[in-house]
Amino acid sequence: MTVTLDGYTLNVTDITESINAVGTEWDAWENEQYTRKRKIYGKIRMWRLSCVEKDVAWSNSAANHFMTHVENGEAVTFIVDEGTRYQINTNVYIISINVSFPRGTQNIRTFSVQLREA
Repeated sequence: MTVTLDGYTLNVTDITESINAVGTEWDAWENEQYTRKRKIYGKIRMWRLSCVEKDVAWSNSAANHFMTHVENGEAVTFIVDEGTRYQINTNVYIISINVSFPRGTQNIRTFSVQLREA
């Protein structure tokens, strides 16, 4: 699996994609009965990546780099190439990042990044 986010090639253990509809709902009265109307305007695609870094200095860490993008809100390039299984090439916002430093394991960190399509 090749996953690249903002130029960093990541060691990804899991990718989760979710799609949420964007729209509105309202109550209506049609044919002498109550009904619920719905108008969909589009969708929002989001991803969660679970990643591992080993033997990477914090100053060179992708997790450290992505933390700055959470703060400044800039869109970054997101590319996944799984061959015929799954492919994507789009711009995303980094919504959140969680970093874990497992105790007793030197030079290993795990992190998850949540992305939203720009």
